[in-house]
Amino acid sequence: MESDQMEEKNRLIPADEKELQDPENLIKNTEADTEGIVDFMHEEIKKRPMNRRKLLRRARETSLIAILFGTVSCIVFAILLPVINNILYPSENTAQTVMLPEENPYEELTPEDMVENERKLEAKEEKEWIREELQGILDEKIIGVEQQKRISSALQELASESSGMIAAVSGISSDMDWFNDSYENKNTVSGLVTKKSAEGIFILVQSRRISDAQRIMVTFKDGTETEARIAGTDEVTGLTMLNVPLVSVPVGGRALIREAKMGSSVGPIITGAPVIAIGSPTGTPGSVTYGNVTGADNSLDILDNDLCLLTTDIYGSGDATGFLINLDGEVIGMIDMRYRDNSVPNMLCAVGISELRPVIRRMEAGRTKAFLGINGIDVTPEISKANDIPTGVWVKNVEDDSPAMAAGIQKGDVITGFGKTEILHMAGLIVQLENAEPGQNVILHIMRRNGGSFEEVQVPVSLQ
Repeated sequence: MESDQMEEKNRLIPADEKELQDPENLIKNTEADTEGIVDFMHEEIKKRPMNRRKLLRRARETSLIAILFGTVSCIVFAILLPVINNILYPSENTAQTVMLPEENPYEELTPEDMVENERKLEAKEEKEWIREELQGILDEKIIGVEQQKRISSALQELASESSGMIAAVSGISSDMDWFNDSYENKNTVSGLVTKKSAEGIFILVQSRRISDAQRIMVTFKDGTETEARIAGTDEVTGLTMLNVPLVSVPVGGRALIREAKMGSSVGPIITGAPVIAIGSPTGTPGSVTYGNVTGADNSLDILDNDLCLLTTDIYGSGDATGFLINLDGEVIGMIDMRYRDNSVPNMLCAVGISELRPVIRRMEAGRTKAFLGINGIDVTPEISKANDIPTGVWVKNVEDDSPAMAAGIQKGDVITGFGKTEILHMAGLIVQLENAEPGQNVILHIMRRNGGSFEEVQVPVSLQ
C-alpha cells in the first residue's frame, strides 16, 4: 500500500524536481554552479576608473610650481647678470655722466678769452685722443712693438700737454770770484702753476731752492721770462708761493699757461697706478720719466701736519724737482727728494697733493698758518677700544720752544678739543690751525693719563 502511494507521489512530482532531488544530480549541479561562479569572477574584475578631477588638480599644482620656479630663476639671473659681466669683462668701462657748464649767451668774449678757449678745446681733444688710444691698446690684450710705440706716443702727448702748467723758476744771486769779479749764481727748479686769475699767476715751488736768491725769475712755456714776487711761505712744509702779474706775460703766452688740475693722492686709489714725472725729474728742466706708484701709505713726521709720502719705481736725480701726474693729466704729488729712502736714493718720491691743498690755498691768499708745535698720531675708535685710550690726537712729540711746550702739553697727551670744536683726528686739528691766526689764544681740551685712567685738562695756548 505504501509502495503504491510512493509511486503515485513520484508520478505527481515534475521531472525537473526529480533531478534536483537526485543526490548525484545535486552534486553535479553544485560543481557546475561553482565553476560558473569562478568564471564569473574572472570576467567581472575591472580596472579602477580614472579620477579626472584629481588629475586636473595635480596638473594645476605642477603648472604653478613651474611658474614659481621660472620667476625665481629670472629674478636671480637679473641680479647676478651685472656681477657675471664684471667678472668676465673687467676691462669694460661704465658710462659716466658728463656735466657741461652753463653758457651765458650775453657774455662778451675778449680776444684773450677766445685764444684761451681755443687752447682749452684743443687740450680737451688731445686728452680724449690719448685716452682712446691707450684704451684701444689695452683692449687688444697683447702688446707688441707697434702697440708699444702707440703707448709711448700717447704718453708723450700727455706730457707735452701738461707742460703748460710747469714753469722754470730761477733763484739768482750775485757773488764775487777770487779776482773780485762779480758773477751771477743761478739755481733753476720746476714750479707748478696752481692758479691763473686777475690777481696774477701763482707758482708753487720749494723754498730751499730760492731761499738765498736776490731775484726770482720765472720762465713759462712760450719762453717768456719775468720777475716774480713771494706771495706766501710755509716754513713747516718748506714751500713758497710765487706771484707773477698777468700783464707781464704776452696774450699769446698766457694762452699756453695752464692752471694745474689737482687729483687725489689717497693711498688705496693710486697705489700701483701709472704716473708721469714732469718738470725736472732727472735734474734737467723739461725732462720726463714714466713709472708707477709703489706706495702711498707712508706718513711724514712733520710738525702740525699729516702729509703722505708717495714712493715710485722711477729712477731720477737726487736733485730732482717737479710733479707726478696721472693718466688724466691731474697732479697727484710734488717731487721732494728730502724724504727719499737712503737705501734707494735715486728713486723718486713725492708729497701727496691731497694733503697740500690747504697749504696751497692759504699761501695763495697770503695768509700764515698758526703754529702749535706737535707731532700727532690719530687715535681711531679701533685703537681707542683696543688700548683703552680716548679718541683724538695722541701727542707723539712736542717741539722745543713751541707754543705747545710753553703751554705745558706733554708727550702722551690726547688732544680731544680745540676751543668748542671736538677733535677726532689729526686732519681735524690741522683744519682748526689753518683757520686760526698767529697770536690767537685758544683752549685745548687734553686727556692726560693719571695712574690707570685719563682725566680731562683744559690748557690755554697762545698760537704763533
